[in-house]
Formats: sequence, C-alpha cells, structure tokens
Amino acid sequence: MGKRYKTTVKKEKKYKGEVFRFAVTGALVTLILYAVYLPLSYILDDTPGVAYSIGFAISFITNFVLSNYYTFRTKPTFDRAILFCIMQFINYMLQILCFKFFIWIGVSNVWAPVPVWIFIFPINFLLMRVALKSASIKDLMYRIMNIEKQGKNI
Repeated sequence: MGKRYKTTVKKEKKYKGEVFRFAVTGALVTLILYAVYLPLSYILDDTPGVAYSIGFAISFITNFVLSNYYTFRTKPTFDRAILFCIMQFINYMLQILCFKFFIWIGVSNVWAPVPVWIFIFPINFLLMRVALKSASIKDLMYRIMNIEKQGKNI
C-alpha cells in the first residue's frame, strides 16, 4: 500500500469519527433543546416558535463547548466563537423556516422539530465543520477567496 492510500484512509477514518461525534453531540444538544421546548410549547401554545427559540438558545452554549472539545477536537478561540455564532445563526434561520413549514403543512407542534432536525443535520455538520476547523476568521476568508479564485479558473 502506498503512502497516499494510507493518508486517504486515515483522513476518511478521521472524517467518519467527526460525523459520529457530531451525531452524538447533536443528539445530546437536541435532547436539551427538546427538553426545554416541549414543556414550553404547552405553556406558550399560541407561539411555538418562541418556545423553540428559547430551547435553541439554551442548547447553544453546550453545543459550542462539545463541538470544540469533543466533536472536532479543537480549542475554543474568540474567532471560532464568532464563526460558530455566524454558522449557528444560519443554522437557526434554516431550522425556524423548516419548523414553520412543517407546522404549516399540519405537523403537530410536538412533532414538528423532528423532521427539521433530520433535514438540517447534514447542512449543520458542514456549517460547524467550516466554523470550527478554521483557525481564524482571516483563515476562513482566505479559504472562501481561494475557492472563488479556483472557480474562475475552471
């Protein structure tokens, strides 16, 4: 076996490990979100979006800590916190739009978050990976600009 093959296999294992740890972290954070959302959805029956938003906010800090130390095995930095917040804002907007859509099509307030989480999982993984694997905001901007330049050369 060549060195290139071993490197590829090693990267693939590392990536699969990240996906697995992301699922574990996501499940825990989702349980926290749902544990807050469910009782609040009964109290705030007319405004399930508010109940969902409160649950999302409470699970946010746990998610940042676990995503850094456990999922992607990075150290929290100020830049990563900013990037995490930006990506979580995008994640939140996608989730709340999907949530409102599922309620609109008739899914009950109790079950509406479940299809949202299923749909958002792969998108959120990519968002969080970009945010927490970037060393800094400058690094992320460089990566974006480099991708843009590569696209123009094609």
